[in-house]
Amino acid sequence: MTPEELLQADNLPPELEWVATHHRLNPEDPVYLLIAWHWHRVKSSEDTLQAAIVELKTALDTRIEALADAADAIAGVNAVLTEVRQEMANRPAILGKELENQLRQPVNDAVTQLKAMEKSLGPVARSFRIVRHRELLSDPPDALEHSSQPAALTRRSDDAQPRGTSPGLA
Repeated sequence: MTPEELLQADNLPPELEWVATHHRLNPEDPVYLLIAWHWHRVKSSEDTLQAAIVELKTALDTRIEALADAADAIAGVNAVLTEVRQEMANRPAILGKELENQLRQPVNDAVTQLKAMEKSLGPVARSFRIVRHRELLSDPPDALEHSSQPAALTRRSDDAQPRGTSPGLA
């Protein structure tokens, strides 16, 4: 706004009209022009300040919303972490039950098969023992030491040592 525009009576705001009438200022007076110019600068500053406030509010509102969303997310995470902690505390018992349920049938089947195998091999094992016993009774002791049978089946002289003693230390 130019100084000429400020001096026109139509452009004077109501705030300046009462100053001019109260102090009986002439519109041609340089003080009057200075007051009008100062009033115009203050109004411009107020408008700029209001625009900055609106811009700041907009920026802060979006940031506040983002912070509120983050706080809600953190609260949700805390709730989920509490659930996970409780689940992990109960997990060993749950895993134990699951393993027991999964392994019970295979272990029972294996035990049943072993019992059936024991029953079926029982007579064969008895006959092997009887044959081996007869073999031991029929062979002289000296013949067993020089035979070609494995060492576990041969009779040795150090077998006569009492348990817990070494043959070389006696």
